[in-house]
Amino acid sequence: MTLSDETLVNVVARYPGCTWRELLLILREKGWTSVTRSQLNSRLYRVPDLYWEPGIGFERRWYCSILPDGTTPSDLNVVIEGAAPKELPLYDWQREALKEWEDHGYKGVIEAVTGAGKTRVAIAAAAHVLRDGGKVAIVVPTIDLLHQWKREVKRLLIDTMKLNVSMRLLGDRFFSNLTRCNVLIATIQSACQYELYPPRANALLIADEVHRYGTESWSLALEPGFDCRLGLTATYERSDNGCEEYLDPYFGGVIFRVDYRRALDEGIISPFKIAFIGVPFSPREREMYEEWDEKVSKYRRRLVNVYGLPEEPFGEFMREVTILSKSGEEGAKWAGFYLNAFTQRRKVLASAQSKYHRLEDLIEAVRKADKTIIFAQTKEAAEKATKPFIESGMNGAVLESSMKRPERKQVLAGFENDEYELVAAPKLLDEGIDVAAADLAIIIAASRSRRQTIQRMGRVLRRKDDGRLARLAVLYVQGTSEDPEIAHEDFLGLVRDVAENVKVFNSEASARKICNYLSP
Repeated sequence: MTLSDETLVNVVARYPGCTWRELLLILREKGWTSVTRSQLNSRLYRVPDLYWEPGIGFERRWYCSILPDGTTPSDLNVVIEGAAPKELPLYDWQREALKEWEDHGYKGVIEAVTGAGKTRVAIAAAAHVLRDGGKVAIVVPTIDLLHQWKREVKRLLIDTMKLNVSMRLLGDRFFSNLTRCNVLIATIQSACQYELYPPRANALLIADEVHRYGTESWSLALEPGFDCRLGLTATYERSDNGCEEYLDPYFGGVIFRVDYRRALDEGIISPFKIAFIGVPFSPREREMYEEWDEKVSKYRRRLVNVYGLPEEPFGEFMREVTILSKSGEEGAKWAGFYLNAFTQRRKVLASAQSKYHRLEDLIEAVRKADKTIIFAQTKEAAEKATKPFIESGMNGAVLESSMKRPERKQVLAGFENDEYELVAAPKLLDEGIDVAAADLAIIIAASRSRRQTIQRMGRVLRRKDDGRLARLAVLYVQGTSEDPEIAHEDFLGLVRDVAENVKVFNSEASARKICNYLSP
C-alpha cells in the first residue's frame, strides 16, 4: 500500500507525541511494511499539517495541527477518533500505586526502578486532582527536568487526556505561581526562594527525585499548604538522616515499591544479562591500591568496634559514617579518615590503565549494539574511554555537567537520531536527564551506591520494541573490592536473581568470547 499524506496526518493525530521510530512501528503494524525510515522522515517534514516539538533530550515528537475528522481513510483499518481517551493506559503496578496513595490520604512516596514509569503515575495523580478543581505543583531538581516535565505534562495531560488546564514554569528565568495557573512546574531552587501559593484545599505537590530534598535548605520547598503530596524516586535513601528528619514527616514514607523482579515480570523493562570483565593492576597501581585498602580496613574496624557503627549492610554503614563525619563528635575525624581513604581507593580503581586497554576488546560489541552508554568517573576518563571506538570509525560524544544546556541537547539529539553510536558520561546520566534508550552499557568504574547502580542500569533497561536483551559490561580489577568473586555484593544482590545471565570473564578471556556473549 502507498502511504498517503491523509493517512499520515490521521495517524499522527491519532497518536500524538510519537517519535519517528514509534510512528514507523505503528504504520508497519497497520500494514505499511514497506515504509522506510528515510521515506517517513521526508514525509513528516513535508506535510504542512505536521509539526514537531522536542521530547526526551532533544528528540522530535510529532503532532498534528488539525483535529482528525473522525472518519476512517480507506487505506487505514482503524477508527480515527476526534479526542483521545480520558484516562491514561497504566500498568498494573501503576494502578495499585495510585490506589495505595489514595488509601494513605493522598500522601506518600513511590519508589520504582528507573524506567518503570513513575512519571505516568504522577500524571494520573495530577489528573485526579485537576478534575476535582484542584491545582498541582511539580518540583524538580534541575533545569533539564523542568523542561522535560513541561513536555510530558503537555503531551499527556493536555494533548492526550485533553484536560483544559494552564501550565506555567518557575525557574530558568521564568516566574509564576499557582495563583496564575493550574499546573506549576518549578525547580527546587526557585521553589525554596519563592512561594508556590497553593490554594487552601485540594492542591497536590509532586516531588520528582524526592530523595534530593532531604536537607534543611531544600525542604523549604515542601510547603504545608498542599494537602495532597506525592514523592517519586528510584531509591528512597540518603547517606544522612534526611529522609527521616525532613521527608518522612511531610510525605509519610514509602507506600509502594517496584523492584526489578516485578518490573521484569510485568514486561515493563527489558530482560538483561551482565558481563563482569576482569583486568589486572600494574605493579605501581597495585601498590597504591593496597596502601589505601589497608587504611580503609583499619578505619572501618575502628568505626565498627569503637564507635558502634553497623558493619553490614554496606549502605547502612556508609550512611552512618557520613552522619558521624558531620556530627562534631569524637569519632568524626575517624569517619573523615575513612571517607577520604575510601575515595582515594576508588580513584585508583577507576583510573586503572588496563581498563582502557580492555575497551578495545569491546569494539565489535559496541558496533553491533543499537546504542551504547559508557559510564566513567570523570570528564577525562569519559573522553579517554571513547577514543578506541572513535579511532575504529564509530561516532561518539562526551556528556558532562560543564557543558551548556544547548550543547547537551545537541549531543542528546545526535544520540537519539543515530548521529552518535555511543555517548560517555562522568555522572551526568546517573540521575535526572532522560536519554534515548540504549541496549549496551559499559561501566568503567563500578559503584557500591545502590542509587547510582539503579540509575545506570535504568539507562539500558527501558523496554525494547523488538524484545531484545539489554546488556551490561562491568569492568573490574581482579583481586580488589570490585571483583565479583570477592565483594560487590551490593550490586550482585540487586541483579543476581533477576538477570537472564551473569558471567565473569577474567583477564585471559578473549575479545571474541566476550563480544559473542554481549551480542544482541
